[in-house]
Amino acid sequence: MNTRLKHIALVAGSALFLLACGGTSSGNHGPIVLGDSSTIVTETDPLKLKDLVTDLQPVIPPSENKEEETKEPAKDTAKAPEKPAATAATPPPAQQALPNVAGLKAEFKEVAVLVPGLAVKQAGNSNLQRANGAVYTLQSGELSTSSLRISGNVTKVSQRYQTVVVLKDEDAGTLVLEALSTTTGWQPLKGNGTYKITGLDARSLEVPDADAGDIRTAVTRAAQRRRMSRKRIQELTNDLRHVRAANQKPLTVVLRSVMWKIDGKDANGRAFSKQVRVDVPM
Repeated sequence: MNTRLKHIALVAGSALFLLACGGTSSGNHGPIVLGDSSTIVTETDPLKLKDLVTDLQPVIPPSENKEEETKEPAKDTAKAPEKPAATAATPPPAQQALPNVAGLKAEFKEVAVLVPGLAVKQAGNSNLQRANGAVYTLQSGELSTSSLRISGNVTKVSQRYQTVVVLKDEDAGTLVLEALSTTTGWQPLKGNGTYKITGLDARSLEVPDADAGDIRTAVTRAAQRRRMSRKRIQELTNDLRHVRAANQKPLTVVLRSVMWKIDGKDANGRAFSKQVRVDVPM
C-alpha cells in the first residue's frame, strides 16, 4: 500500500515539474521581428486589453440658449452726449515783441533783451542761444536815461552796479582808484515788458566808504601802477590832504559797470536766469 502511494506521488511531482518548465521556457523569445506573425499580440480578453490610464472625460454642459449667444447684441441708437472740446492750456503771458530799433540786443533762447540807444561791443561768442550771460562794452549812449525792453515770460528783473573813484589830474590824466570801489546788491526794477533803468545818474551812485587815510593810500597805489616818481606821488597826496570823502573834489565817483538779471520761465515751465553786463570804459 505504501509503495503504491509513493508511485502516485512521484508521478504527480514529475507532472508538476514538466508544467513549470514549459511555462518558463516561453518567457524569452528574443527580439520582436517586424512582420513576424508569431510576435503579434492576439489577446482577445477585454479586461487584459483595458488601458491602465484613466481617460479624461470632462463634462461640458451645453449652452442654455445657443441662439442668444450667436445673436449680435442690439446696437444702442441713443446718441451719446458730446464731450466738450478740450481746451488748450493757457500759455504763460509773453511780453510784447521787441521793436526793431538800434541798441544793445541780447537774444537768448528763452528771452530777448533790448536797450535802445546804446552802441556797444560784445565780448565773446555772439550766439547766446545756449548762454546764460552776455558782456558788452559801452561805446556811446546814456545808461542812466535808458530802459530795458524784454520779450519772454519774465517774472522778475533786477539791477546792480559797480562804482569806482577816479582822480583827474592835469599832468597824470585820470587815475582809477581801484581800492575805492563798491558793488551794490540786486535791486528789482519795476515794469511789464519795459523796465525803466534807475539809480545810475551821478547823484544817485553809491559812494565808497573811505576816510582821508584810505584815499591817500588808494592814490599812492594807483600812481605806482602808472610808474610815477616818488616826488610826483607825494605831490598828489599833498593836494588831497584836506579831502575827507570819496566824492569830494578833485575825486569823482563814476559808474564802472551795470548788470541786469532776468528771471522767468521757459515754454516748458522751467525756471531760467540770464544776466547782461555793460562795462563803462574809464
